[in-house]
Amino acid sequence: MPVTPEPDPPDYHQDLVAHPENLAIMRRIVSAHVDLWGFRELADSVTLCAHELLANVDRHTGSPHCTITLRRRPDGVRVTVTDTNTDSPTPCDPDWATESGRGLALISGLAERFGTVIRQGSKDVWAEILTSRPSALA
Repeated sequence: MPVTPEPDPPDYHQDLVAHPENLAIMRRIVSAHVDLWGFRELADSVTLCAHELLANVDRHTGSPHCTITLRRRPDGVRVTVTDTNTDSPTPCDPDWATESGRGLALISGLAERFGTVIRQGSKDVWAEILTSRPSALA
């Protein structure tokens, strides 16, 4: 009998309210999916990027309602947060004496690439965190 390979685990997609009290459970969910996909070495970076993208929804968009999507790539993970605000995130010079204002700088340092896609009535803010191992092995 021929062996049928198991399909790759599906993308993760979750509608949520991005209040601070919900972020801890989302960090655990993100980390679990990254581990499931075989990218354990990326778990901390992906989780931190997801946390920052979600925290920005609550702080900067006027509505905490959003969707997070995790997508397994051959060489890493793409995190996308969709919210109902059409303003692009604005990087600022962080005030290192305060607790806020460093999210986009952190994402820039962790992600291979990140960006924003503006749609009618919403936007996607995304980050791709990649592994250093060859994609043929991923």
